[in-house]
Amino acid sequence: MYTYTTLLCIVTVLNAVMREQDSGGRIWDIKVHNINNVEMCVSNYGKIAQDASGEPGCCWPTGSGYSYLYGAGIWFGVRDQVGGGLYDTLVSIGYGPHGGESEFGPGLSGQDPYPEYVMIYMYPDPWPAPVDSFPMAPQDIVSHQDSWCCFNDSNPDFHIPGDTRPIGIEIFQTVYAWNIPPLEDVIFLTWEVHNMSGGDLQDCYIGLCADIDIGNEAGTGADYLNGCIIGQWYVVDGESIWVDNCAYEWLYDDEPGWPTYSGVICCDFLQTPPDLIPGEDKDNDGIPDQYERDSAYYWNQVPQNLWDVDGDGVPDWRDPSQWPHLGMTAYKYYTLNLEPNNDNQRYLALAGYNYASGQYEPYDTVPPQPDDHRVILGCGPFDIEQDSSATVIFAIMFAEWLDIYGGPDTALVWVNRDAEDWYEMYWYLYTAVEEYSSQSIFPSFSIMPNPVADRAYLHFNLMQPGRVSVMLYDVAGRLVKHTVEEDRSAGPQTVTINTDGLSSGTYFAVLKADTHSSTRSFVIFR
Repeated sequence: MYTYTTLLCIVTVLNAVMREQDSGGRIWDIKVHNINNVEMCVSNYGKIAQDASGEPGCCWPTGSGYSYLYGAGIWFGVRDQVGGGLYDTLVSIGYGPHGGESEFGPGLSGQDPYPEYVMIYMYPDPWPAPVDSFPMAPQDIVSHQDSWCCFNDSNPDFHIPGDTRPIGIEIFQTVYAWNIPPLEDVIFLTWEVHNMSGGDLQDCYIGLCADIDIGNEAGTGADYLNGCIIGQWYVVDGESIWVDNCAYEWLYDDEPGWPTYSGVICCDFLQTPPDLIPGEDKDNDGIPDQYERDSAYYWNQVPQNLWDVDGDGVPDWRDPSQWPHLGMTAYKYYTLNLEPNNDNQRYLALAGYNYASGQYEPYDTVPPQPDDHRVILGCGPFDIEQDSSATVIFAIMFAEWLDIYGGPDTALVWVNRDAEDWYEMYWYLYTAVEEYSSQSIFPSFSIMPNPVADRAYLHFNLMQPGRVSVMLYDVAGRLVKHTVEEDRSAGPQTVTINTDGLSSGTYFAVLKADTHSSTRSFVIFR
């Protein structure tokens, strides 16, 4: 295991913070991840890789000023039944490449966006988010520079006029950056989409829309190319490595003011909604798709030594990295004068259609002419039940390639493998700082069983005597039960959680002792 005794010194690198109010009343909070070689802006309104003034916000290496992204953001689409057998297609966008539009606002649905606590929380300060306002927010750190925020599409005033309206979703965004050699050129981005619409969301698509500008690439001066890797074996230095679900872009000519070479940028889907069809076994692991998330099946049918095949401490039935995923189901690129500009066109693009012709063309694999391209990476379709969530995780990575590898795609193989391995095997094994976890007032915080039918038991080790409270929140942030409020001595502790009166669904247990707090999620299943 790596030891990070110097983390608190490292993270004192200045983080630019931009917080202002737009004409619509949104509080625009932007912070910069810069702990490793990737310097990238993130916001609390659906946009990434752009600063508050609308200038490029993703450079590599950190501090160099060499820009690789002009802007990017989440796209989320649904097919909404409007009655009479008719449907309306809706897409909420975090980044409109034509004018940088965003249809999301900070905070949870219905939450006042003005208080200071509706912001981006970035370790070490400010961290963590207050559990009273955001019970779903992580309290523990995973990487050297975690950030977390939430935003929603529920305010119709934020939507582009004319052809769109809110879907009713909240996005919980978590970003991770590690400062270790295998991951120094990678940043990880997680979007958890929560359905607050009041009904089930059907035929959903989620994607990343990005304006990848390597240097000054506007108009006739554009001289970069882009491509995608749907799934391909590469042999590099005698080792065979599989690469899939990613899009990449590179500059093929010298850029004035840059070094004699430029690198390649890649966006890779690490996790998408599961692709589980009863009777199939898509990942060939011997477990039928319908049982991939069934703990009872593992208990009765799978040897215990195969319950955690990647050894990350998470049982495979609760480990998305071990399930078959939809992956990248669409890759489309556009120029500024040929861009999907309304919800119907955006939905078709996310679904893999040529919106101009109506033909299904999921992957634009013909190398384009050099131009100022925008790319859309789509995934779907999938459904989200009311009060449920779907999650995607991206790795945004960089590599040198000229005079090193035969092509820019080959240059991505090693960094892609390291990112995939870290996500699949080490994500939860290595905490960012040993000092942080060892100084926690209640390490070993767990809830068992999970899922729970009637009673669950919350276990933790209290490092010093203190007053302990346990509160339960639902996914909307409402306090549903105050389980414990009492003084406890130091040592191993157990608190019984009685779930009587609570319906099936996901909940958050918030443990507090003195000024410390930590959160764990659990599922009630009747």
